[in-house]
Amino acid sequence: MALRRSVHIILNPAAGARRRGLLDAVVERLKRGGADVTLDLTERAGHATQLARRAAERGEADVIVAAGGDGTINEVARGLLGQGVPLGIIPLGTANVLAIELGLRPRAAEVADMLLSGPAHLVGTGVVDGEIFLMMVGIGFDGVVVHAINPRLKRLWGKGAFVWAGVKEWLRGPGRDIRLVADGREKRAQWAIVVNGRYFAGPYVLSREGDISQPGLTLFLFRKGGRFALVRYLIALGLGRMAKLPDVEIMPARQVRFLEPEGLEVEVDGDARGNLPQTIEQGTRFLRLVVPQNWKS
Repeated sequence: MALRRSVHIILNPAAGARRRGLLDAVVERLKRGGADVTLDLTERAGHATQLARRAAERGEADVIVAAGGDGTINEVARGLLGQGVPLGIIPLGTANVLAIELGLRPRAAEVADMLLSGPAHLVGTGVVDGEIFLMMVGIGFDGVVVHAINPRLKRLWGKGAFVWAGVKEWLRGPGRDIRLVADGREKRAQWAIVVNGRYFAGPYVLSREGDISQPGLTLFLFRKGGRFALVRYLIALGLGRMAKLPDVEIMPARQVRFLEPEGLEVEVDGDARGNLPQTIEQGTRFLRLVVPQNWKS
C-alpha cells in the first residue's frame, strides 16, 4: 500500500480534550511521514456527518479520519457511505469499541502507521431507523444510562461518568418490559443489545461469533430484571461467559422491531439516539475502513 499523502481529520473537541497528547503525537507523525494534514472541528451533534460528506465531495483527501469516540466515528461513517474515500480513526473516546475490535492500541506510532499505509477493508454495517451503526445498539439499561449522562461530567470523568449514571440506574431497579419482533417472532426481554461485532462497552467480549468484516447482527435478550440479575449479567460480561447464562437468549437477526415501552431510551455506538419504537436491520451497504496491517491476518 502506497503512503497516503492527504489526511483530513474531523475532531470532536470534547473527546480530544481528554487525549490531546495522543492526537498531537499522531498529527506530528503523519506530517513527518510526508502527509498533508487538515483539520475540522465539530460544533454540535450530527455536525461530523456534514463535515465528512463535504470533505469527501471535495475529493482531495486520501483518508478522512474520525478523531473521537465511537459516536464521532459513527457520525463520520454516515457521511462517507457511498463515497470512495475510506474512513480512518484516532481513538480518543471513553470506550473506543471499534479500535478494540480492530486491535488498535491508543499509541501514536500504531495509529499514524495505520493511517498512512494500513489497508482499507470493507466492513459490514447495521441500520437503526434508517441510519447506519458500526458496533452496537442498546435498549434498556445501557440506553437509559447513556441518556442520563451529564456531558460536563463525561468530559471531566470519562468512564467515571458512565459508572455514576449506571449506579444510579441500578439503585432505581433496572429492567423494562420490552416487547419486540425479531425476524417475525414476537419476544420479550428486560434489556436488549444488538451487536455488529464482538465487543461491547470497551474490552468486553459479548459476541464470540461477531465479525465486523462480515454482514450479520447478533441479538442478545436479557430475560430477568432487577438489581441482582443485572449484577449477574455484568459479571458474566466481564468474564466473557454471557452465552453460559440460561436466561440470556442469543440469536442472529436480520430485522428487529422494538415496539414497547414507547419512549424507552436507545443508545447507538455509545451515544444517545432517540427512543422506542425503533427498527434495527442488517445493513446492505459496506464501509471502507482503514485497518492495521495485521488485522485478520
